[in-house]
Amino acid sequence: MAKEAFREGQVKDIKLDQLKKLHLFEDLSEEELKDTLRYMQVRTFRRNEYLFFEEEGEPGIYILLEGLIKLLKETHDARIVIVRLVYPGDVFGWIEWGKRAPKNTYTAKAMVESTTLYISNRDFINLAIKHPAIAVKMTCEATANLLQTYETLKSIAGGKVEERIAKVLLEIADRIGKKLDDVIVIEAPLTRNDIAEMTGTTVETTIRVMSKWKRMGIINTDRGYIEILKRRELEKLAV
Repeated sequence: MAKEAFREGQVKDIKLDQLKKLHLFEDLSEEELKDTLRYMQVRTFRRNEYLFFEEEGEPGIYILLEGLIKLLKETHDARIVIVRLVYPGDVFGWIEWGKRAPKNTYTAKAMVESTTLYISNRDFINLAIKHPAIAVKMTCEATANLLQTYETLKSIAGGKVEERIAKVLLEIADRIGKKLDDVIVIEAPLTRNDIAEMTGTTVETTIRVMSKWKRMGIINTDRGYIEILKRRELEKLAV
């Protein structure tokens, strides 16, 4: 089970200057940051470990420090869809106030070895009482990411397959791609199945589309990861 998978650690093992680089904490003084971290714990996950499962996860907020997380949702016809990739600095999870609990949640799975900060529902409420500005910022980040997830589900429901795949590759390139000369390298272990689940299509269709783009010289996958060779061409496909 996911509860047994994570390793808990002390937040003091994380350097403050590392945390100050995160958008969420950049405006905090050192003392405010130290006090905020008192409410949190470090949770680390190995590649392919689950953080929590849909409808079983406990309320709380995660902040990804290192790694890559995918958020999964099962559709009414039993298909698995990746509704969002979580990148370092992103916030995910949910908070319950009183008896108001979300009707729908999701499953979270580590794509690579990942390190997170976690704050429980109870500790988040205590943090909100002592540092309301910080809690509001965390809530706004989580809300913005929830809206992004909603947009992902809408885009999966419509639009051409090539357009959806192009948009996904461009988003990943912008978040974690490394530019080497005129090539953008995406070193994350993305499989064709992952891309299919992110775009609401089949693995066979994803393979067909990406193979065509490879023949056209738009992307390359020979090195075991995705390289974007012609970004402008991919952008035209995403319109």
